[in-house]
Amino acid sequence: MLKRLVTALCCCLSFVVSAAQVTDLYQGKAPTSGDMTAAQSQALGDVLIKVSGRRDILTQPDVVKALAAPADYVQHYSYQDVGPVKFLKADFDVTKVNALIGQSKFALLGPARPQMAIWLVVDQGERRILADQSSDGWAAALRTQAQAMGLPVSIPLMDLDDNMAVNATDVWGRFADPILAASQRYGAEMVVLGKLAPDDKEEGKWSIDWGLYGPKPGTQTGGELTELTKGAGSGTQAEVAQGFADALAGWLVEHYGSRISGVVSSQVLVVEGLSGIDGMIQLQKMLQGMATVTKVTIGQLEGDKVTFNLTLQGDKAELVRGLQLESRLRQVEDNEQGLRYQWSQP
Repeated sequence: MLKRLVTALCCCLSFVVSAAQVTDLYQGKAPTSGDMTAAQSQALGDVLIKVSGRRDILTQPDVVKALAAPADYVQHYSYQDVGPVKFLKADFDVTKVNALIGQSKFALLGPARPQMAIWLVVDQGERRILADQSSDGWAAALRTQAQAMGLPVSIPLMDLDDNMAVNATDVWGRFADPILAASQRYGAEMVVLGKLAPDDKEEGKWSIDWGLYGPKPGTQTGGELTELTKGAGSGTQAEVAQGFADALAGWLVEHYGSRISGVVSSQVLVVEGLSGIDGMIQLQKMLQGMATVTKVTIGQLEGDKVTFNLTLQGDKAELVRGLQLESRLRQVEDNEQGLRYQWSQP
């Protein structure tokens, strides 16, 4: 009875979340044994995968050429000892990396990406929800592959709060609305619901079946949830985790990816409702992190209305699509004078 009450209360809460800002997209790390070029090449490859959301970016001719001379893309680097292994930690030039991806005709994702909470039921005789600190290797495998693709994900702690709000039956039945409400503590605006099961015929093999749930792209968070995409797969733990992360990244690129063009344009963005400096700073940082935005300046300040002047290397449609990642923004108008949005305070 108590669990039902807590779940009902969670469903009634109005909450606002915004896209996570991935801070290490253009930072790569690789072990080095004295071969600087090889280490820089591996680190650059990791960055290209995170930014493009595609592993096959590494096979593109322009990228193959760049990986052979990675020093041209390095801004600065340092070394880090992890046990007996020395790692190269390199920061790469954002503009050059983005241009390289653009030359390869691939789309790219900026640092603003939706936070996802992963709720999976492990079905091994009895059903349990995969916890963040699970000892079976699944949480670590999923987290590693998500990080490789630059995906901001959370796996539930399954502490008292989680156990009172969600049980295995909820996840198995894919009751997305109350589970997303329970995921508020993780800042999630989307949830993955699914199941993991061992293969009865082949030891060490697993199967996964999952769906991603959230508001439709272009709609406001808090509305009716829908299944945005789904997937299934089988294999070893590492294979399943990699296929899962690749599928999620592929969906994000399809719906939020931007293609950099050689055409530079300007765009006026007016946002109302920015009554505090914090909201203005958050929005400015988000705009600066968008793939097609090369420059952001603040123009006129009038009450709670702020005008942003943007320089784009892409079209306005991709800017609008990127703004959909910020759930606190609601488009009000689009005309010759510019875009106008309303900011909702949390």
